[in-house]
Amino acid sequence: MKNLLWNAEEKSVRGSFVNLMITTVILGLIIVGAFVPSVAANLEKLALLITGFFTMSMGIWSYKKVQENKK
Repeated sequence: MKNLLWNAEEKSVRGSFVNLMITTVILGLIIVGAFVPSVAANLEKLALLITGFFTMSMGIWSYKKVQENKK
């Protein structure tokens, strides 16, 4: 479990773990929004922001992985 969270070589939190947490939170909000109309309305307002943040996070992580594989 510790290896999923912590990268011992870089002494930092793994990007894949951060993306896993972001994905889990977004899915949790979608599930809650399916049953609570006020949450659904707020999610609809924030949809562009949520999508942009998720895409940016995955893009940065993917770019870093590509750069690491070039070395």
